[in-house]
Amino acid sequence: MKPWLIGWIVAAGLALGETPAEAVKPANGELPGVEQAIPDPVKALGKPALTAFPGGIRMAVSATTEEAQNHVLLGLNHLHGGWETEASRHFAAAMREDPDCLLAHWGMVMCLLNPTPETGPARNAATDRLLHLVDAGKGSELERGYAYGLIKYFEEGPNGAAQAFRKVAERFPNDLQAGVFSALFNRGGYDPSGSPTADQEAAEKRLLALIEKHPDSTIPLNALLTIRAEAPDAGPSLEMARKLCRMAPDHAPYFHLLGHFEWRCGNHGEAASAFGKASSFYQNWMRENKAGIADCPEWIRAECYRIVALASRGEFETAYAAARQVAATPVPTGRHASSGARFLLWEAKTLPARLLMHRGLKGNAAEALMSLPKPDELKATHKQSLAYWWIDGLRFVLEANRLVDAGKPDEARQVADAMTQHGEAMARTQNAAGASGERSSWTRSFRALEVLASEVRGRIALAGPADRRDLAFNWFSSAADRQLPAPMLLPPVVLSPMAARLGEFQLASSKPKDAIESFQRGLASFPNDLGALDGLKRAYQMDGDPVKAAEIDARIAALKAR
Repeated sequence: MKPWLIGWIVAAGLALGETPAEAVKPANGELPGVEQAIPDPVKALGKPALTAFPGGIRMAVSATTEEAQNHVLLGLNHLHGGWETEASRHFAAAMREDPDCLLAHWGMVMCLLNPTPETGPARNAATDRLLHLVDAGKGSELERGYAYGLIKYFEEGPNGAAQAFRKVAERFPNDLQAGVFSALFNRGGYDPSGSPTADQEAAEKRLLALIEKHPDSTIPLNALLTIRAEAPDAGPSLEMARKLCRMAPDHAPYFHLLGHFEWRCGNHGEAASAFGKASSFYQNWMRENKAGIADCPEWIRAECYRIVALASRGEFETAYAAARQVAATPVPTGRHASSGARFLLWEAKTLPARLLMHRGLKGNAAEALMSLPKPDELKATHKQSLAYWWIDGLRFVLEANRLVDAGKPDEARQVADAMTQHGEAMARTQNAAGASGERSSWTRSFRALEVLASEVRGRIALAGPADRRDLAFNWFSSAADRQLPAPMLLPPVVLSPMAARLGEFQLASSKPKDAIESFQRGLASFPNDLGALDGLKRAYQMDGDPVKAAEIDARIAALKAR
């Protein structure tokens, strides 16, 4: 083993008996070629142009040509900027220009940390080549430090990577990237009460110091906003998100990030505008690069969130028309396993139905049921995506709600029982979802079904015999407790706050004080939700507080006028 290799193993906290040295040799004994390390979809998109990236990373890159260096830098900036597809194109160009460029291979593996069936083989080949280049002594000491941070991620997960990158940052205190990654891998999120964990506080403190040290860079600012995206109170970060978009006014992912913070602050019109800009940028990118939605799940994500923002603003008809249009987007032929096709199936295809559920008028359940893709339409996607489990589960929810609307609670209860069996069967596919790269979508949808199942059970209890109606409180409470903030800069799957649903039950039970608490709880997660605000106004009226009721009424009027 090379002396410098031992030094970095010790510096990164690796024991000499651990796997990196053995992992350097591919299982079949042959080193994959560069083309094997580039995903086929990336090859099909062609070579990207070299353009400016405002506020990006500037660093020395060990490469044989200036062109390779420039592609690596753009790849790094797009990687930090939240656009892995575009980053992987630049890393691919650098790998072809200089097959021994360590940082280009490292970047490609970073882009493919969560592989799909389309990208898994290339991820494995790129990893083999990366380890070979490390063992051959390629790259600078700093670049090899990045490589061992990545190795620690594969071996020990985020905590191991955080420790490794922290050691790199300590050895190279002026290196921006190592400091950012040490914070990103160390983020701890928020505890059940909404308070940041100790690791989260440490990560934020580290990023704030980097922002102060690099005031003209978008990289640490974007990283801080990303790890704060699920914070209970998004308000303190909103101006930062606006500043980020002023610094890089043409970068689509930053406008998506801004839209997320605007929505989280209850600024639904501003959110729709930001998502609209992101969507437009992505559409231009697809047109310029002759790409389709298979290679741009980001467009679907931005468009779906824009539609949710419109619905939150009270523009149901506009939102519903747009949702029907995006849901009608065909699943790309031959690309069912692509990220774009999967996002289309998990998110867009169900959006019209979920909007109708949010509206909640009598007859909407039947209309929503008809809007879902038919089972026969989904059969061709079963081998490449588990999204049909989510769509079929939603079908059970809507059928049960349709029967409640029709005054048939006993039949609705039978459907709910079948829905429970469906959920148990879906739970057994969790490992398959992880193996195929769909764990996040699967988890998000499975939890949504749990929320919706509780809500429909509450509706069934309300529609049934009088002696069972008290059970509705337990079911609606369960739905509210199960509803968690949406992760990964995504809109909520269930578009109505379940705490407000509980508040409506409490109002009907003549318990206005309890209802006030529930509506306020719903507004904490869905700021300025018009339905929750209307419920809160009625609760104050029932509680004999006309002043507060008038304040809420004025707030509703101001939102509608905006």
